[in-house]
Order: sequence, then structure tokens, then C-alpha cells
Amino acid sequence: MKEIPTTNWHIIFIIQNMWIKLRAWLHKKNIPLRLVLAVLAGIVISKLLMAITHYILYFMDIFPAPNKPMFNTELLWVALVFHSFYAVVSAYFTAQIAKERASKAAFVLGTKEAIVWLIGIVLLWNQAPAWFNITKAVLGIPLAVFGGRIYKWHKKRVENNMLLKAPQT
Repeated sequence: MKEIPTTNWHIIFIIQNMWIKLRAWLHKKNIPLRLVLAVLAGIVISKLLMAITHYILYFMDIFPAPNKPMFNTELLWVALVFHSFYAVVSAYFTAQIAKERASKAAFVLGTKEAIVWLIGIVLLWNQAPAWFNITKAVLGIPLAVFGGRIYKWHKKRVENNMLLKAPQT
């Protein structure tokens, strides 16, 4: 019996069909696609920065391997500081992409962080002490909102500078 060859067109058709269904669902729920893409970009930015930093610190023999447990309190504080910084940075970019829905996008990103870290308490109980995941969960929303507010402050400042530099008539 011959195998049916899978063509790229078949895969493209499946992806296109999923995309159409996703757009229809988002439209039905009145969720802007830009908001979804902004939150996804924030997640990618945050995780990418964290992973790069973890690997750099691992290769410098400061952190254990990324999939190994870490219970050293000093190292956990270091991780908490750069995770928090990256949470603010990713929320800033999320807000920048979302534009007029900047606050909502930052809040959604922070809520996602809080939920994921609460789940992490259970799933990662043997990778780090509970206080680390609880702290990340508690800080998730405030850090994201702070990143969104920095974006709004920056946007307002740029707009004010543009008004000051505009030619007077």
C-alpha cells in the first residue's frame, strides 16, 4: 500500500483554516487581534531575555544548569531581580504594540504571569523554594502595570515634546 504524500499545501491549508477560525472567534468575542499579538510578543520577549540571561550566568558558572534545581537564596534573589526587570521591559513593549489598549494588554500580561507562577508553585516544587514562585506570582501584575505606565508616561512626554517643537502660527 502506497503512502499518501503530504504536501506543503495541505499544511498551509490547515494553518490558514485555523487562522480564519481564530480571527472569527476573536471578532465574535470583541477581542482585538493587536491585543493578542501584543501579549504574545510580551511573553516571547520576557521568556527570551530570561533564558538568555540564565544561560549566560550558567556558562559563567554562576547559576546551575537551566533545568537543575536552584535553592541558593542569593542566586534566587539575583534571578528575581532580573526576572522582575524583564517583566517590566516586556510589559513596556506589550503596551507599545497594543497602543490604545496599552493598559489592558499590560494587565493581561501580568495576569498571565501571576497565574503561571501560581501553577509553578505546584509544578516546580522541587526546582526552587515556594517563596520564589509566590513572590513572582505576587509581583506579576504590579510589574506589568508598571511597565505599561512607563510606556504611557514616555508616550505622553514624546507627544508634549512634539507639541513644543511644532511651528507656532
